[in-house]
Amino acid sequence: MRRFVFAAIVCTLIALPLAAQNTDIESLSGLQFNFGNPGARSLGMGGAFLGLADDASAAEANPAGLTILRKPEITLEGRNYQEQQVFTTSGTFPDLQRTAFTHYSQRIDATFASVVYPFKHFTIGAYYHEPLRNEGTGQVVPVRNEFTGEVKTDVPNFFLPVDANGNATGGPISSAQCQALRQKDPFSCLEYTVLPFLSAVKIQERTLGVAAAFQIGKFSFGATARQQRFNETAFTFRVTPQFDFSSISVQATSDIRKNTDVAKDESDITFAGGFKWAPNDKFSIGGVYKQGAKFAAPTFVASEQTNFEYVKAFDTTFHMPDVYGAGVSFRPIPVLTINADAVRVKYSNLTDNFVSINAVVRNIDKAYTADDALEIHLGGEYFFSTKIPFALRAGAWRDPQHTLRYSGPLTSSAAVGAAVLFPKTKALTHYSVGAGVAWPRFQIDAAYDRSELFKVASISMVTRF
Repeated sequence: MRRFVFAAIVCTLIALPLAAQNTDIESLSGLQFNFGNPGARSLGMGGAFLGLADDASAAEANPAGLTILRKPEITLEGRNYQEQQVFTTSGTFPDLQRTAFTHYSQRIDATFASVVYPFKHFTIGAYYHEPLRNEGTGQVVPVRNEFTGEVKTDVPNFFLPVDANGNATGGPISSAQCQALRQKDPFSCLEYTVLPFLSAVKIQERTLGVAAAFQIGKFSFGATARQQRFNETAFTFRVTPQFDFSSISVQATSDIRKNTDVAKDESDITFAGGFKWAPNDKFSIGGVYKQGAKFAAPTFVASEQTNFEYVKAFDTTFHMPDVYGAGVSFRPIPVLTINADAVRVKYSNLTDNFVSINAVVRNIDKAYTADDALEIHLGGEYFFSTKIPFALRAGAWRDPQHTLRYSGPLTSSAAVGAAVLFPKTKALTHYSVGAGVAWPRFQIDAAYDRSELFKVASISMVTRF
């Protein structure tokens, strides 16, 4: 006997809207977030920049560093990226196979621009930053032979022992264990398979900020006020095993019941602050705190029960993580700089007051978690004192596992289905290289950062007056 389960049972959604922070729509499964510092120079040093913070990108990275600037500066950066979202596509729980679906940027986007003006002990600046952009598709469907139509690789499944009423009596077991139970009672164990689905996601966050910093002796302090704008459409289209329509779930920053083609921006005002202590030309320490924005992004559902019309299920909110960290910069010789940062990203903010779109899982306390991540960034820069000075940079950093995952008990088919679709992922190690050339009034830098799931290329330019 086969039953089909999914992380969303549409009949449980047709109720009064609930207040919530975020939800477990499948489009967000395996989606990584990366909130690195702007600038090709920082990227080339593994993102280690909090203790150094000595150019105009400090307006976002650590505003306290702006006091080191002696001339007005204009900075522009463009980035091109390739990143991968990973879905569980086949296998039997817990031996699951996951597939990476690649998301591309369509062009070299202008991801950072700033204007900074220094006074004697005071510096002001304004900037634009795009810290987050993700757009792509994925699918969890049976893979068939193109000639015979025979299923070569099926969608994920699992087996549960059940009582006479079909309720689970324990956690998931292996296929062999299930067969042994069935020899005694044919209805004592059931196989469950997730419904096939197609997924699409588009998320973009943009920031307009104003920064100010001042210096007192060897100490500098800075603060930033930011208007952060967020645009999201996360879409899951589910079908039956026969590929008949089942349901659609959408989390979006627009009311999709109005049939608009373009999602509107949500906005929030947030603040950041930082400090820097530079007792001499060889050593400096810096620290920063960045408040995470909150954006309204309600969840909608359409199914046969709703007459194929979208119904708002929850007034969900996307809470971006708070970030705080500290860094050290050391210059053992005039042409070599070594940086190290420790950055704490509160990815647990993604599950504040979390609500599941499945009624069974919704009643489980803290069923979903997103682990806070302590990122360690290491990098260095070596300047060659030639007629036109140029620099080589290299770095590495560790990005711990932090995707949304189901961590509740496996006491029902709905719970195991959630664990199949939202499993624990793995940490990623990034390696980066970069280079730059500098003239008295102009500087150009380039960098490349890569890990198993991310590839980012950056080029930035600075003009000084």
